[in-house]
Amino acid sequence: MNNRPGRIFYGWWNVATGFVGMGLSYAMFTVFAFGTFVKPLQEEFGWTRGELSFAYTMTNIAVVIASPCLGILIDRFGVRRILIPSLILMGMTVASMTLLTANIWHYYALYFLIPFLGAGTLPQSYSRVLIAWFNRRRGLALGFSLAGFGVGAALVPTVAQMTIEAYGWRITYIGFAFAVFALALPMALFVLREKPETMGLLPDGDEAHTETGKKKPVDPASVGLSGREAALTRSYWLILSSFLLVGIGLTGILAHLVPMLIDRGVAPQTAAYCMSTLGLCIIFGRIFAGYLMDYFFAPYVTSLFLIGMVSGIIILATGTTSAVIFVAAALVGMASGSEISEIAYICSRYFGQKAFGLIYGIMFAAFQLGAAFGAPLMGFYYDQAGDYIGALWFIASIVFIGAILIAALKPYPELQHPA
Repeated sequence: MNNRPGRIFYGWWNVATGFVGMGLSYAMFTVFAFGTFVKPLQEEFGWTRGELSFAYTMTNIAVVIASPCLGILIDRFGVRRILIPSLILMGMTVASMTLLTANIWHYYALYFLIPFLGAGTLPQSYSRVLIAWFNRRRGLALGFSLAGFGVGAALVPTVAQMTIEAYGWRITYIGFAFAVFALALPMALFVLREKPETMGLLPDGDEAHTETGKKKPVDPASVGLSGREAALTRSYWLILSSFLLVGIGLTGILAHLVPMLIDRGVAPQTAAYCMSTLGLCIIFGRIFAGYLMDYFFAPYVTSLFLIGMVSGIIILATGTTSAVIFVAAALVGMASGSEISEIAYICSRYFGQKAFGLIYGIMFAAFQLGAAFGAPLMGFYYDQAGDYIGALWFIASIVFIGAILIAALKPYPELQHPA
């Protein structure tokens, strides 16, 4: 059955599912909400900022472990069989944060379990579905879907700040868990479909042309490199190294932007608005980067956004408290927004769909490995120096190196069909 004129191509319903799912993924509760919980947890349990930041490391270690494993599982069993149990387990773990005790290892354990049990909510699950549904409009589809990540990043800090002030931090976690069960889980259960072929459709909503005497069309999911073959290419290591370095810088800013600004005398709500600005620009950056990658060479698009991020970090490194902090947040947000969809797009173009889950999982794990060091190093630097200035100059330099590495990629290869 072809996609009939006048009807919305079903692939866009998968885009909507990814949008909601990414807006309620593990990162909302362990990354973007992190800064708003720092002060309340310090006040209740007496933990230092460096100690609290180590929880961020636990989250990233969990993702480093889970991401390649998730890739193998979704390549073998499909996305739905992994995503649905992950949403249920993650929601339950987020709800259990309300029972947090003064033992900081309890805190670390939960920050490990939220992404580990909720690994199915990592971007590669939704990306794996979308690269099957879209080819010509792949960048735009990924951009719109993964922009849900930005919507969550924009709303969660402000909602968390308001809810904490009104009801306390424990009730805030209950509210987050409810959102997972009421929104993300039903979309995964009732809307998500993994391949257009199962509905008699083709990628991008193209019409099928049946011609006698022709070979059976090759399944796109079988085209590309295996994980081992990809690891033997120059492109693989350039991409991995770039994302590793960018992960260090990007998540350091995400984790510490709010407390950094508050320490400089910025009002807490203004700092939360600045973080929300960053989140809104994640949305714009993701969609805009997706659109650009459908028309221009994706590594150059990625490098351009990373140079913008370097500029934003330099602004923050000056120690300013003026309105220009919103410009800095916007530049970092646009780069953050583009990065996740760029990983998916670039991996699909250089390595194909054959082992996409595994290859993307390793690339995302490299990104998160960098993130595992970025946040705590900034926290411990603050504990020693009393500010973030030196750390900001350091991460600006490594993100710049990441931009150079990704720009060094050669043109997309011609991926071979299986024999």
